[in-house]
Amino acid sequence: MKFLLKRYFYTLVIILFNWPMSAQEKTKIFFKDVLNESGIDFVHYAPRPRWCEIGPTVQGIATNEELNPIFQEEKEYWKSGDRLLTMEEFANLHLIKMNSSGAGWIDFDRDGDWDIYLVNCQGTDEITNSLYENLGDGSFSRTKNSGAEDTGEGMAVSIADFNNDSYSDIFLTNYGDFTLYRNNKDGTFTDVTDNAFPSGIKDLWYGGSTWGDYDLDGDLDLSVTGYVDFTRRPQYTNLRFPMDFGGIPNLLYRNNGDGTFTDVTLTSGDVHDAARKSMQAVFNDFNNDGWPDIFVTNDTDANSLYLNKGDGTFKPFSGPSGLGTTDGSMGIALGDFNKDGLEDLVYTNYVAEVNVLAQLVDNKSSNDEQLRNAVFVHNFDSPAVHRLSWPRVNWGTGLFDLDNDDDLDLFFASGHLNAVSGDNRQFNLLFENDGWGRFSDISEQAGVEATKKRIHRSAIFADYDNDGLVDIYVTNNGQQVEDGKGNTINDPFQGVGILYHNETKSTNNWLKIKLEGSKSNRDGYGAKVKLSAGDLVSTQSLISGIGYFSTNAKELYFGLGQIKQIDELEVTWPSGEIQNFNKIALNQTVYIVEGGILHPNTTMLSEKNIPKK
Repeated sequence: MKFLLKRYFYTLVIILFNWPMSAQEKTKIFFKDVLNESGIDFVHYAPRPRWCEIGPTVQGIATNEELNPIFQEEKEYWKSGDRLLTMEEFANLHLIKMNSSGAGWIDFDRDGDWDIYLVNCQGTDEITNSLYENLGDGSFSRTKNSGAEDTGEGMAVSIADFNNDSYSDIFLTNYGDFTLYRNNKDGTFTDVTDNAFPSGIKDLWYGGSTWGDYDLDGDLDLSVTGYVDFTRRPQYTNLRFPMDFGGIPNLLYRNNGDGTFTDVTLTSGDVHDAARKSMQAVFNDFNNDGWPDIFVTNDTDANSLYLNKGDGTFKPFSGPSGLGTTDGSMGIALGDFNKDGLEDLVYTNYVAEVNVLAQLVDNKSSNDEQLRNAVFVHNFDSPAVHRLSWPRVNWGTGLFDLDNDDDLDLFFASGHLNAVSGDNRQFNLLFENDGWGRFSDISEQAGVEATKKRIHRSAIFADYDNDGLVDIYVTNNGQQVEDGKGNTINDPFQGVGILYHNETKSTNNWLKIKLEGSKSNRDGYGAKVKLSAGDLVSTQSLISGIGYFSTNAKELYFGLGQIKQIDELEVTWPSGEIQNFNKIALNQTVYIVEGGILHPNTTMLSEKNIPKK
């Protein structure tokens, strides 16, 4: 009995000693959909997406009007309702529309607030991608003739300043090609794809992309994922998608610093991963050796981790890392969710495959005395995450402190591919962190379920109204809504996104940080920021590629609970330069220039203070 009492006493002491400071002010996280009053009238369009079965081999030509073929040749067709389609037609009309609906936050005019770029997966003269300007009062206005109204079969968007001129550019992946739009600094964009990629672009199905300075030369390089190759498939009729199809090699482009890129895929190691069907990629220094590594989620294949060797090549490290699980993996989130000082990883999965909370446990040891390891273990301390993600197809995700209590909360965008197993609409999920890295479901009480079931895809995060609270825009795929019995459901929200405005009432403090590189890439991607305040130490990295087919706002959000002042702020830039700032006031946005000063109480940097390369 004495032993048990002593054990309980010590347990209580440990709990009290480790109790998070932010727990002094626990608040109720709450979101409200304000899309109708925001001015964002975009509809993510997709045609009728019935999950098709491969049809019998027939002779003749199938037309859209009728199925009375003229017998000329033997072809393989897929059934789609009353139509017979070639493989390419089927892919174009159905499959590609199920994966897409990307979105990105971009301050294209450098006025200090976050504008939004939305991707359509069916491009026509009337149906295009759209750029909305933030008017600064919580509302948006669709820009006209920006030059970035892309009409391709849109997949994903990534935002980056590829030419280091301090203005954000737009990179799009499509079914069939990709496009790079250069910001002209006057509110317009120019398609510079042909000049930027002189080796040409193949007609392939591209997925997500990410930017990072893998060679640390001061400009951003580009990684692009490849998805399914319809020409590589077995010659039988009962095909499973995508398992029975070949993959498309991933691509790695080195930025030459002159507006052009060189394809270094084949000389950089095994990063092409031609056998796998990749979805999203992210650059991040997982082993903390100063060199950006690459993590890739793959569909129905093992995920991939490549450690940067620092010589222009990468070492495959998927199996030893603990991340090489074989699932239908989609989106990526990064952040220290258990507050142990190490940056953890979350990735989403297909239905009947739980979302993964991967906790980083080792970034110091080495197997070859040259390259440090990055080893993760799967965290099962949050059973609600696994129980609720299991029946859903999960896509976009994010780890952000949504109530500013100094821990990272977790969001998932959900929606099925098809209606075979029932209604293809699903609820989004929101989990609150208890301060220990354990998550509880608050989807209903936080207002997330009030937006009803939809076919959600991407989720992008930004404090778009500059009130110190992180908001969320979620895309809704425009594919037809069905009940699983062949019946069409008339859904007024089909293709209509959600703008979750964060209306959490809190006295917790916060700090937002914007970065501007000089020796490093201008975006500051790859920089690490550490805040110290008494016993509190919090670290975040500015990373491209987080999410699913999307781009979050290019700034860091620190919730600080009841902390009154930052004792020290340390920035470690990709160049290796370290800057320290002391006694930082809270509840403001600070702008930090590499090698320069910290600009307090500002959301934008004037032209005269922009560093010159």
